[in-house]
Amino acid sequence: MKEERNFLQNARRIVSAVYLLCSLSIGGVTAGCSEKNASEMPDNDNNVSVNDLGAMSPEKALEYMKKTENLVIVDVATRSWYAKEHFEGAINIPIENISPDEAEKLYLDIPAGRPVILHCRLGMVVPGAYRTLKKLRPDIPEISYIDGAPLFGEYNEWKQEQDRDNSVVAGEKFLGGLTPSEALEYMKSTPNLYIIDVREPEWYEGYTQFVGNVHIPRSKLPARYKEIPADRPVILNCGAGVQSPRAYEFLKEANADVLQLSYIDGVPLFSAYNGWVGQQQRK
Repeated sequence: MKEERNFLQNARRIVSAVYLLCSLSIGGVTAGCSEKNASEMPDNDNNVSVNDLGAMSPEKALEYMKKTENLVIVDVATRSWYAKEHFEGAINIPIENISPDEAEKLYLDIPAGRPVILHCRLGMVVPGAYRTLKKLRPDIPEISYIDGAPLFGEYNEWKQEQDRDNSVVAGEKFLGGLTPSEALEYMKSTPNLYIIDVREPEWYEGYTQFVGNVHIPRSKLPARYKEIPADRPVILNCGAGVQSPRAYEFLKEANADVLQLSYIDGVPLFSAYNGWVGQQQRK
């Protein structure tokens, strides 16, 4: 009996020792595998160079779009929505009209090395496009999307003003029609401007006029347009934007010798300009 008890006690010690050794071995292997897997696991964050700006409100996006150079604007709305209204210069990737493969090809065609902002119409479709583009194009330095209804009108008006300013700097001769608000800013910022009121006498005398304007009725332009100085920018106006575009077309076709030519396409802001001139004179 005593020998049997000694045998059982020794057997239990052996089993405990074996169990402990196995536990240590398995733990070491598991730890080793874990370390190995961790070391071999690719660090996706290090592989992606995208500066992820994420969602922007329409207002924040507008300011971002104005100040960001070489920005690529990607409209992911349907072709019909894009045709109705879109940001100037935007490219259309209509993800609801095309297959995923076609969309991927268009994503890959986006110019490299330039910041990108995506949008749709209400901010519902664009998050998926945003996630897809981040995966496909780690070479894009900065990426964001508009979370809401884009401010098309505000951006496009600003863009047109910028383009017009650039054309003035570039020396473009014929600027075409300016909205009354655009014309006001142009008149304020353009030195030595020559303002011609082309209304006929019955619509000129006794009516509000720009300070410092020269009166040449449209009907008299063929005989008098050579009076216009060649070394000054010229802007034409009438009372409601009816006669001034006609006068502009005549001078353009005649290739009038002027530094720069434009006209006010609408009702001029006489009081606003005249008030500004008065303020400048009092300074």
